[in-house]
Formats: sequence, C-alpha cells, structure tokens
Amino acid sequence: MNGKTFPGSGRKMRLFLPALAATLALLAASASAAPEKKPKRLPGRILRVFEGDTFQLEGGLRSTLLGVSTPPFTERGGKESFEFLRRLLTGKQVFLEVDAELLDASRQAQYYVFLEDGVFVNALILLRGFGRALVKHPNVRYRGRLLRAEATARKNRIGIWGDAFPDPQNPH
Repeated sequence: MNGKTFPGSGRKMRLFLPALAATLALLAASASAAPEKKPKRLPGRILRVFEGDTFQLEGGLRSTLLGVSTPPFTERGGKESFEFLRRLLTGKQVFLEVDAELLDASRQAQYYVFLEDGVFVNALILLRGFGRALVKHPNVRYRGRLLRAEATARKNRIGIWGDAFPDPQNPH
C-alpha cells in the first residue's frame, strides 16, 4: 500500500487486525484440538478383480481403489498388479471407506479398502510398487499415507520403480 488510509479508518484497522488474528488463532486451535471423527467403514465382499486397481463387489458394483492408479494390463506392471490384487482380494470380506466423493469420472464407486486384519490395501499396492498415488481433491483423507507409500517404493526401486516386482504369491 502507499501508506494512505481512509479518513478515520487507521485507528479502527489497528484495533481490528489484532482481534482478527486472535480470533483466527483460536479457531485454528479449536479445530486442531477437536477429536477427529473416525470414518465409517462398510463391510463388503470382493467377487472378482478386473485390473490392479479395479474390482467388483458382491451385488455387482464395479469399484476402484481410491488414490491409486496401476498400469493397464498391457503395460509393464499391469499383469503383476492385477495378479497381486486378485490374490489379495478375490472372495475376501473387506471394509470399505468412502471419502468426500463416492463416484469417479467414469462413474465407478471409489473406496479406501481395508482387510479384516486392518491392512490398508490402497497403501499396500503403492508400497509394493504396483502403482502410483493419484490423489485428487476433494478425496484427500489419506493423501499423506498414500504419497509416503509411493515414495518408499520409489526410493527402494520396487515394482514399477525398479527392475523386479514383489512375489504376488505373498500378498501380505
């Protein structure tokens, strides 16, 4: 600014700004102190796997892993990611968690998937190097976990980031 103020506004602004800053600080503190609401997980059963990030739920709903993109079957890593997910999920009871938006651009339901023992499948796919993190706003609940999982695989040159893929016979 050029140092000019509106007549009579200088004193009011000098009083208003500290009050605004204090209010914002209190709001931020109360928001961070508020207990985080645990997301609701719904049970489901995986009937079949189509690709390394796409599956069918009991009831016929075609779904995808939220925050994960695996190579198509015809590209390097596509067969491996498919085989890994197929062995890990087919016929299994899982828990499904929705983020801000249920449907993706293709109108498929998108979920965070957890095994009965609590294993986070979306992050496991990335840790094993079978895909890339693909986090899109507004679905960002596990952004940090997914990006860290990808970074770990990348750093250790696992799967698509290296020369070899983990054994799909050993999904855990």
